[in-house]
Amino acid sequence: MKLSFVALFAAVMIAVAFPICAAAQQFPRLEEENLNEQQVVLPDAASGKVAVFVMGFSKSSKTPTEAWAKRIQSDFGKASGFALYQMPVLEAVPKMIRGMVISGIKKGVPENERANFVPVLHNEDELKKLVGFKGEDDAYIVVLDRTGKVSYRTHGASVGPAYAELNAQVQALLK
Repeated sequence: MKLSFVALFAAVMIAVAFPICAAAQQFPRLEEENLNEQQVVLPDAASGKVAVFVMGFSKSSKTPTEAWAKRIQSDFGKASGFALYQMPVLEAVPKMIRGMVISGIKKGVPENERANFVPVLHNEDELKKLVGFKGEDDAYIVVLDRTGKVSYRTHGASVGPAYAELNAQVQALLK
């Protein structure tokens, strides 16, 4: 009898504690330059908006991050109170070639998207921990509510089935 009570108590404590830990996560403060060479502080720049951050941690993640960003932009880009940021994480790129890498990225990004395209040169370890980093070539998506708190995370090599849940989360936050 005692053993089943202890097991039940442990299961309840885990079930209660897990959402609290996940909800308490904050997006790390990033001070970076966007592709317009303007200083951007995230998540502050998205304050008061529902924000989606699409991140990639490798050159090969370009394809899935573009696919996710295109789909998200198509569904929510014109919504009031919404912001989408594309964020290639380049901290691991050697400093002597970062400028060339960023220049190459910039050439492929339309001018009207450059203000919200933010190469990330700092806090890679914190970001990997936040997103539950697994596959280096995946796209990692983080949704923040209007107060800047992380409300949803997902990742994948393709937009696939996870998109329906992301879409529902963003729609609920925009209401």
